Amino acid sequence: MQSFVARIWLERSNDDVPQWRGHVQHIQGPEETYFHDLAQMSEFMEQVSGLDSLNFHPDRENVISMSKHSASASKKKDQDKCDD
Repeated sequence: MQSFVARIWLERSNDDVPQWRGHVQHIQGPEETYFHDLAQMSEFMEQVSGLDSLNFHPDRENVISMSKHSASASKKKDQDKCDD
C-alpha cells in the first residue's frame, strides 16, 4: 500500500495567470517534494510508488468541463436555497 498526503493550491503569477502549486509527501518513507503543476506531482508519485502511470496528468479540456459543471451545480444549489 502506498499513501501520500498532498496539499494543492492555485497561485497567480506575475502575469496574473493561475498556476498549480503544491507539496506531496510519501507517508511510508522520507520522500517529499514541492511541485509547480499536477504533472510534476504525478511524476513524483509514479517514481516513488514504482507505477508507470497514475493518470494524474491534467487534461485541460476535461478540467475546464469539470469546473464549469461544478460551478453550475453550485449556483443551482444556491438558487434552490433561495427558493425555499
